[in-house]
Amino acid sequence: MRIRAPKDFYAGLLFIAIGALGAALALRYPFGSATRMGPGFLPTILSGITALLGLSILLRSFVIDGEAVTRVVWRPLVLITAAIVVFGLTVTRAGLVVAVMATAIVGGLAARDMGRVELVLLALGLAAFSAVVFVHGLGQPIGLWPF
Repeated sequence: MRIRAPKDFYAGLLFIAIGALGAALALRYPFGSATRMGPGFLPTILSGITALLGLSILLRSFVIDGEAVTRVVWRPLVLITAAIVVFGLTVTRAGLVVAVMATAIVGGLAARDMGRVELVLLALGLAAFSAVVFVHGLGQPIGLWPF
């Protein structure tokens, strides 16, 4: 068989790997049953669905013509990953407002066409929106500020 859609082939492999890793990690927790779900139930089911989705995408790559794999653009990949890490490291120590602003600025640097003023306004807007929705609207116990 010939791979006719290399992007789909590699995407399918990635989904299968993520599903397998998630299922392997979920095995550490009791599964339970459909009527009395354990902590491993949902992660195992979602991981299985992810792997099945990956398998369907992988099989599709042998049937339908698709795009070839292009050059990887590293800047957005690294900066978006860094933005997620920045949020995780700052949300408990610096508060939600600072964490969201830092995340938006680091993630926004991935876009070459976004100006600095736009980026700061976006960060301020997202921080205000997050504070209103998550802390005030949903009552999540997240500190807004580091103090």
